[in-house]
Amino acid sequence: MYEGRFRSVGWFAALAAGIIVAASLVLRMVFTTAAQRHAMLVSAGLAFAVQLGAFALVVPGKTGQGPAGELMIRWGMGAVIRLMALVMFALVARLMNLPLDAALVSLAVFFFLTMMAEPLLLDNVR
Repeated sequence: MYEGRFRSVGWFAALAAGIIVAASLVLRMVFTTAAQRHAMLVSAGLAFAVQLGAFALVVPGKTGQGPAGELMIRWGMGAVIRLMALVMFALVARLMNLPLDAALVSLAVFFFLTMMAEPLLLDNVR
């Protein structure tokens, strides 16, 4: 029963890592200083962790065992988690003296691109 869920989360982790690496390479053309690249690295780690948690939250709703609309509720909770992570990271990045432009833009890009991959893997959960 849980095997499909774990496999789906594993595939999402691999896909998210690939997307984040590819997006980082593109963003390096825009953010060129060492401080900006460090901020992108911190954002990449945060995005990966938050996205895995949000995806793991969404996956159980796919099985159809819960009430109607459960998947949409879980997806909405994932969106709220991402928004709160972005807002909290803005405060933390300021305290860490990270360049806010690189930190927040890269985090938003990583969230958006990896979030677009979720439906591809949600269809394969059995």
